[in-house]
Amino acid sequence: MRTNKKSPEPLKDFYSILGVPKNVSERGIKNAFRKLARKYHPDLNRDDPDTAMRFAELAEAYRILKSKEKRNEVDARIISEYCRSFLGSFNAREEPVRKKSSEFIRILKR
Repeated sequence: MRTNKKSPEPLKDFYSILGVPKNVSERGIKNAFRKLARKYHPDLNRDDPDTAMRFAELAEAYRILKSKEKRNEVDARIISEYCRSFLGSFNAREEPVRKKSSEFIRILKR
């Protein structure tokens, strides 16, 4: 009997949505969100229909990254994705292992 295992939703890069590095402080997250929320707020940009979607995306990124637990989950998924790509590189050899391993080590050091 097969069980349908629900695959996790695609990993969004909440850090790039807010335009901050992965080692940013909580204060840096808050400042980046406030700056971008003002820029993309739907009430201030009534002529642009894309701002509502962009604002919602910013709000989601802020909601996730401001919570330590949720931020840790996101970071764990990022590390997990790098691990899978690193291990897959042994078979595929599409990019040098050294490059992926240095990226993996950089993430772990944060």
